[in-house]
Amino acid sequence: MSSEAESLKSLLNIAGILALVFGVLYIIIGIPTMFYRVGVLFIIWGVIDIIIYFQIREIIELIEKGRYKEAKDKTLTWMIIGFILAGIIIGVILLIAYMKYDTLIKRKAIATAPPPPPPA
Repeated sequence: MSSEAESLKSLLNIAGILALVFGVLYIIIGIPTMFYRVGVLFIIWGVIDIIIYFQIREIIELIEKGRYKEAKDKTLTWMIIGFILAGIIIGVILLIAYMKYDTLIKRKAIATAPPPPPPA
């Protein structure tokens, strides 16, 4: 696997760990404050963060299989959800990861391109 793919996986792992940590913290904060109605928001944010964590695991699997276009599309979806519902930090890390896909996709296209036809 190329160094770009490893770098991308590292970024995604960082985003996943942060999503899991924030998810657990939000749920822990949300449970005792549920009576004030603010806790419901914390619980929703926590559940979304945990869902993002599991989705990042699936994105990493796609990268390991070399399915970069699918991984890029899935990252875009969860990046937007991350910005809106999970926090700026996770969204920014996923944005940086999203921008790194183009190099991998181009490199794969060059590697799998058919050889030029022989001269006539």
